[in-house]
Amino acid sequence: MKFNKVFAGVVALFVFAAPQAMAEEGHQHKPYVGSQAFEQMKGLVGSWEGTMDAGKGPEKVALSYKLTAFDSALVETVFEGTPHEMVSVYHDDSKRKLTMTHYCSEHNQPKLTLTSMKGNQLNLDLSKDSDIDVAKEAHIHAASIQFDGKDKVVQRWTSFEGGKERQVVEIAYKRVQ
Repeated sequence: MKFNKVFAGVVALFVFAAPQAMAEEGHQHKPYVGSQAFEQMKGLVGSWEGTMDAGKGPEKVALSYKLTAFDSALVETVFEGTPHEMVSVYHDDSKRKLTMTHYCSEHNQPKLTLTSMKGNQLNLDLSKDSDIDVAKEAHIHAASIQFDGKDKVVQRWTSFEGGKERQVVEIAYKRVQ
C-alpha cells in the first residue's frame, strides 16, 4: 500500500509538473527560421479551396496548412474528414533542404525533396532514400507548388504506377482564411 501511494505521488508530480516545465522550456526556443523554400511554404498557413479534375470532371477540394513543432514543420491536410484524407508534412532536412513526406491514400508514404526553385515555383521529386518500390507501387512521384501571390497557389501532383507516369493532377487553390 505504501508503494502505491509513493508511486501515485510520483505520477501526480510528473503529470502536474511536466506541462509547467515544458511551458518554461518553450520560452527558451527561438523562432524557427528555415530554408528559403520552407519560409515560402510557411506563408500558406490557413484554409484553402480549390478545383481539380482527376478524370471524373471538376471536383471541389479543401486544403489546410498549419505549423507545428515550434514552427519547424508544416502540416498540409487535403480531403479532410473523408476516407481519402491525406496529410503531407514539410520540413527542412539536416542540410536545410525542403523535404516532404506524403501520407497517401495509396497506403504508402513517399518522401519528396526539393529539386528546384524557379521564380515562384517549388519542384519536389521522389527522394532516393524514399521507401517506395517505384517499379511496383502506385505512388506520388513528384509535386510542384506555384505561388500566384499570397492568396492563390497551384499544385501539380504526378503519380506513377508500374514504374511510369500515370497521371498529373493540377489543383488551383484560393485562400479562404
